[in-house]
Amino acid sequence: MKISDIKLEMELYGVDSEDIAEILELCKSKGYDTQIIDTELEKKGYERIFSINYDDDDDDDDFDAEYPSVQKFGHKKNYID
Repeated sequence: MKISDIKLEMELYGVDSEDIAEILELCKSKGYDTQIIDTELEKKGYERIFSINYDDDDDDDDFDAEYPSVQKFGHKKNYID
């Protein structure tokens, strides 16, 4: 991931330009690791951007409970005598 990509992602998520500059300056000395960037974002009050834990999304389990099951039909015709 390029520095310009990191900067663009933070801009798209609404991070202030001053905070972006501070985080990028800090990353020059520590390296451009996504964990470091996300930790710095959380310290400044933002959400994680680069390392999202998808296991925390438990709301998706109940998504299918609203819909009835569907019976699938085969693609071949079945002739019964």
